Amino acid sequence: MTTTAAPIETEAVDGIVTLWLNRPDRLNALNHALIAAACIQLSAWEQDPEVRCVVLRGRGRSFCAGDDVKGMADGERLWETMEFTLRRESGYERLFKTLYNLRKPVVAGLHGHAVGAGALIALACDVRIAAHDAQIGFPFVKRGITGGTTIVARYIGLGKATEMLMTGDSADGTEAERLGLVNYAVPAEDLDAAVMRWARKLAAGPTRILGFTKYALHKGLYQDLDTAYGLNSFAALLTQGTQDAAEGREAFREKRVPHFKGQ
Repeated sequence: MTTTAAPIETEAVDGIVTLWLNRPDRLNALNHALIAAACIQLSAWEQDPEVRCVVLRGRGRSFCAGDDVKGMADGERLWETMEFTLRRESGYERLFKTLYNLRKPVVAGLHGHAVGAGALIALACDVRIAAHDAQIGFPFVKRGITGGTTIVARYIGLGKATEMLMTGDSADGTEAERLGLVNYAVPAEDLDAAVMRWARKLAAGPTRILGFTKYALHKGLYQDLDTAYGLNSFAALLTQGTQDAAEGREAFREKRVPHFKGQ
């Protein structure tokens, strides 16, 4: 079943839901309407026990060309008159945090341009699959602004992050895989199949436990060792009451593949 609600589209098949950025005429550049609609939909999916994996894609020729600097206010001057903190929290940062903190696995499929804020929301996803000819980068300095300093170095290290952020140069999908910006690069014609293969793999997992794993991983990153271990122990404790934890133990005892239900 497909539901259309511009500026996003959604699909749901066998526990896998896809959120399509749906502004192809603007290369899916982010504006307030898209960000708000996407965050509302993602939050609803997070609460839906039937949702086992989220896929993020872009309609048309590109995944996402970043912020829509020409139309962030959708024809109004709201964006320009907003207090700074509200403006920041209403922009791509809101979508990044929603994706990054989502208690469901998220797979991004990248084609065409995934640049600026578009590249950053891709980094908020758990698995990124890119077409070989995709262009991924952070051209903020070329627009006379600063961006990407919060997260890029966490994926590719300080040295390469400094280079990419100071030059604004992009990498194709193959180079992005080598750097660690994406998990895998595939021929463009294989992108759809590769994305769905990963979505099915993650959708078959213990969904709530994957959510606890994300929590501990993200919160523990760059903490001291004791704090990181404490977060891991907390997440492990939370998993013990889940049905999938019981299934995992039973399957181990019976020497069979576990059949997780996401509960």
